[in-house]
Amino acid sequence: MEFAPAMRLRGIQKSAIRQLFDRARPGSINIGLGEPDLPTPDVIRREAVRIISEEQNGYTTHAGLPALRERVASDYTGMNLAPEQVIITAGSQEALYLALMTIVDHGDEVLLPDPGFVAYPTIVRMAGGVPVFYRLPKEKDFGFDAEDFRRRLSPRTKAVVAISPSNPTGRVLSAEDLQMMSEALRGTSVFAISDEIYRDLYFTKERPGSLSEYYERTIVIGGLSKSMSMTGWRLGWLCGDARVLKAALVLHGYVTTCASTVSQKAALAAWTEEAEADRAKARAIFLKRRDHLLSLISNELSLRAVTPEGAFYTMMEVSTHGSSMEVAESLLEHGVITVPGGAFGQESEGTLRVSFCADLPALTEGVRRIGEALKVSSVGKV
Repeated sequence: MEFAPAMRLRGIQKSAIRQLFDRARPGSINIGLGEPDLPTPDVIRREAVRIISEEQNGYTTHAGLPALRERVASDYTGMNLAPEQVIITAGSQEALYLALMTIVDHGDEVLLPDPGFVAYPTIVRMAGGVPVFYRLPKEKDFGFDAEDFRRRLSPRTKAVVAISPSNPTGRVLSAEDLQMMSEALRGTSVFAISDEIYRDLYFTKERPGSLSEYYERTIVIGGLSKSMSMTGWRLGWLCGDARVLKAALVLHGYVTTCASTVSQKAALAAWTEEAEADRAKARAIFLKRRDHLLSLISNELSLRAVTPEGAFYTMMEVSTHGSSMEVAESLLEHGVITVPGGAFGQESEGTLRVSFCADLPALTEGVRRIGEALKVSSVGKV
């Protein structure tokens, strides 16, 4: 008898990001995946080695180590969090899954950014919800559009998702943006889910603000994967409303039991002065790469790209060369991995997400290959 997956999984496939990556030929330059190439800081690695050698590492409680939950809570002083309002998760993606599966019921609308992270609408649909998209207009370099955001709210809106700095655009929601978003939500029962996984990777003078500072019904998602180069350590968190967290903890217990004990214990070192110095070094490296990449795109390719204020992505305009998927496919044939903007929403069609999670020589060679590929595609059109 032929197998068919459960209805909630039908039509759901691997993201375009992974599909392109899986098909890349050996020797390709990867400026597609959002994974920092910098090493995990020594202060984290030293502690992990000590923990593995010296300590017993069985399960923690479902919610995670109390000491780690206290440190996470201390990062959000305005929320007045008790440790019970923090769950340590297997990366921020599990935190996102927990939040949406706990809050969203069948038929509920969830307001999502367009463009936005590919997992948002997929998980909403898994939960039985209906994705509704608010525009981050391409013509405004994907900045926040308060009027469009208000128009998309309805009596059926159960939750909204915001991400700052953004994946895929690298844009940051300003204090004014966050204020306008909170004003639009005030007086409703809507939960805001603030995805802050890139919050410590910023190029502005100050660390970007959190929606939780403006809107009380905010659930925060965070983690160390990006800022501490700990993607494979699977260490994230979910924090906020006590009722939501209590329900989410039940789901977390069945899905994961607990995040990696070794990762949790080692993560305590992320709140040291040495770790903070490593964060600052990483920001400086990514800023240098950002400026190098933007210069290459402008000078070598004569293309336009958004100047990101955080994360490690830019959106490069390629609409004159074809659809975003066509261009990404062409670049893949020339040994460069990028991500088609259409994977993130209608607003970013005609762009490519280009990551600067690669050193300067790799970025230079990647742009050279892009130039060669675009020349070939242009000739083909003639």
